[in-house]
Amino acid sequence: MTLPPSLHRLFYRYHADQLDTERHAALIIPTVLADGDFPDWDWLFAVYGWDTIQQWIQEPGHAASLPPPMEWLWTAILLGTPQETPRWSGGNARRSVPPDALPAWFPPEWR
Repeated sequence: MTLPPSLHRLFYRYHADQLDTERHAALIIPTVLADGDFPDWDWLFAVYGWDTIQQWIQEPGHAASLPPPMEWLWTAILLGTPQETPRWSGGNARRSVPPDALPAWFPPEWR
């Protein structure tokens, strides 16, 4: 199954018309959870189901790949308790910065 045209806007870096819901689930699920809205989420749960999305969020590192507010929201909804990866621990992989890119005043213990 291909993505509906209404979701193509979320996949502007890809050939959205060529994404397949089975083969590209690892890209589709986090993208729609992170950047979608209510109709997009309705579609996501209709296609993949609660159990599949819940299993995805439970995998180590998956929740932390979402933006912090979405990580909190989806872990609260899917796991029953909000979780947020501490940003000072290296946390969200999408927001990691190479240590040599940090300014000199940045505390060394947080690098």
